[in-house]
Amino acid sequence: MSADIIHLTGGIDVGNGYVKGAINATETDSLDTIDLPSAVQASTRQSPKVPLDDHTALEVMKDESLDIYNRLDASFTSPLIGDSDRRVFGRSALTMSGSKFTEFEVHGHTSKVDQALSKILVLGVFATKALRDYVRETGALPDHELRVKIRAGLALPISEFVARRHAYAAEFMGGVHLVTIKNFSTPVTVRMEFTDVQVIAEGASAQFAITDKGEPLAEALLADLRSREPEALEGVTGADLVAVSNTVGIDVGEGTVNFPTFSGGRFNPEASTTLEMGYGTVLAHALERLDEYDLRFTSRKQLADFLQTTPTKFTRGRHQRAQALVEPDVKYLVEAITQTFGEVLGQSGESTEAVYVYGGGSGPIKEELYPALLAAAGDVPVLYLDAHYSRHLNREGLYIAARHVEERAQPDAENALRHDEQKAVAR
Repeated sequence: MSADIIHLTGGIDVGNGYVKGAINATETDSLDTIDLPSAVQASTRQSPKVPLDDHTALEVMKDESLDIYNRLDASFTSPLIGDSDRRVFGRSALTMSGSKFTEFEVHGHTSKVDQALSKILVLGVFATKALRDYVRETGALPDHELRVKIRAGLALPISEFVARRHAYAAEFMGGVHLVTIKNFSTPVTVRMEFTDVQVIAEGASAQFAITDKGEPLAEALLADLRSREPEALEGVTGADLVAVSNTVGIDVGEGTVNFPTFSGGRFNPEASTTLEMGYGTVLAHALERLDEYDLRFTSRKQLADFLQTTPTKFTRGRHQRAQALVEPDVKYLVEAITQTFGEVLGQSGESTEAVYVYGGGSGPIKEELYPALLAAAGDVPVLYLDAHYSRHLNREGLYIAARHVEERAQPDAENALRHDEQKAVAR
């Protein structure tokens, strides 16, 4: 591997709240799944105060509990990023002091395309995957620069996808990107070039994954629906649900809620839309009331990560107060989602066969949102996916898209060997 170019294929869902990714290395056929807060902490220090010893590299890269993606410490030299400051990623960024903490803006209308954070996160996770695979195969850090070629599937909110998808892909493919990983005593530079970038609308990529999962997921959704409404969709089977081709999706994220519409099995951008607010809007408003609940959170991401973590006996009281902190604003988000859903449903007409609800922000507001959607949908069935897996659907759809392009460039025999892995990605 020392003299070879590393080839990576990945789907990276850079959400306003979390980065969910699936990256595979062509040479070793090793798939990594990634889940980290969409946040970085910048520092003017050129290296960590206490870097990891080089001889621990194999242990760090192999041990899943250490989660190097959430500990990445790196600097960047890229036409996409205006400085070469050192940045710490993920959960590590939530618990350290630095010069500047950066998370996505959920107020206003600043495009994700125009926020450098989206590029930093994509470049960082691909570089980490390359180094992780190298160390796991060779047992040590490289003594040279790693060279990487990348095929990527990326997503944008529907409104940005319509206007900016080509420009966003071109930015990644328009040059060479250097990431210097500084976690260890010896820094390692990863040189990356993107050979293909597929940009898909958020929510639409999730719908691809739902279709790919087929009858097992469909049967589970029907069973869940009938546990609350025993007579719902009487006589409908999982195969019937898989065959549905006219759907509306509701992808609840932190900064946006996307409503991808499919007509005749194809994504219909004319009938799809984006609501420029999400669960992160609720969290941001909640931060203004911290003192009332005797809580200390310095960012929206700290609060989101705390709420997502199962409380211990020692944090249960604070967890309950944090949940109570966000409840007052949930009703306003639910009202906005329901209103926009009604408009989308009106546009798509009476042909809509099913509605799917998913996304990382769908779980915390299910109790309020689900009945509101049922009332708005009338006799159109609403299938509310469990947020524990539905928050990963965009990632899976993006990986499928990137892998599809890769397979078209592979000999037929190789395609057949890889088909089963694509079906099983990140389940």
